[in-house]
Amino acid sequence: MGETSEAPSGEPAGGPRGGGIESGRGVGLEDLRAFVAIAQRGSIQAAARREGRSRATYVRLLQRLERAFGGVALLERAPGQRQGLLTPQGAELLRRAQAIVTQFDQWRVQTRDALAGRGAPLRIGALPGSFDLIAEPLSDLREHHPALVLRAGEYDDTALVAAIREGQVDLGFATLEQGRTPAGLSATALGELSWAVIVGRAMATRLPAPVRLADLGGMPLVVLRQGPARERIERAFAEHQGGALRFDPAFEVGATPRVVELVARGFGVAIVSRFRLAFLPKGVLTRPLLDGPPPLRAGVLHRRGAALRPEAQQLLALARARFAELSAPMPGKGG
Repeated sequence: MGETSEAPSGEPAGGPRGGGIESGRGVGLEDLRAFVAIAQRGSIQAAARREGRSRATYVRLLQRLERAFGGVALLERAPGQRQGLLTPQGAELLRRAQAIVTQFDQWRVQTRDALAGRGAPLRIGALPGSFDLIAEPLSDLREHHPALVLRAGEYDDTALVAAIREGQVDLGFATLEQGRTPAGLSATALGELSWAVIVGRAMATRLPAPVRLADLGGMPLVVLRQGPARERIERAFAEHQGGALRFDPAFEVGATPRVVELVARGFGVAIVSRFRLAFLPKGVLTRPLLDGPPPLRAGVLHRRGAALRPEAQQLLALARARFAELSAPMPGKGG
């Protein structure tokens, strides 16, 4: 595949249909999407199952692509193996297909937003259990803009990034990794998520105040099932300066409010973000944590290059002020 098979940069994105050479004619955008799905999963059957189409359809599609580009093999599979490997030609097509699909999706979202104008909903995404951290900024925004239509949803980390890229979410409230902003997105930092320990009254006498990580070794912990917070906490136990500590994830849940609920019922203790301390029920006590995981960074993700409408900019300012308030030093709690 030579350089002449790539569409000129001045042409609208949408696939190589009608390109300047014979190879690639008749290939459409959805063909390229399907090939990307096959390549990412390494299996025609897995891609077909994921997209809700038949395996035979994807076999024919792959054969059509191979014919369209001069009869080159794009995917090869050893006998008895389910997973396929891209040939060098397949890898090159994947690189170009991903660029075209991404460019078209960005154009589609930008065009939709431009045509919708100011009447378009403001679409908000957040990690599971984190809406109470932005509920007040959202309420303030509604007071300033009573006619504003808000749409909100919870997503895990990977799904949130995909939803922003695909235009389903305008602002995604997430945790940020230093120097690792997802491709195609921009990040606005809100503040650091330092840590504290929460414990129910029934178990409070088992913990000193303040707490060191070593005090939690072997204790039943209530933790998130997955995500950046879980990863950092588990790593802090494994890499403890005084030697690895026993990490006992006795109760694993999907969202931070459930962590708090189980702690309140006396099932274990938990390490949580300092922001969570503003939303604790009666009977849950706090302990400062003197050591432990590096803090997470709270932030907002949005599409790179997409202009933020005034309401979105105002929500960012409100969220930044709210996070500054929640991260301010708090009076000692506990007992």
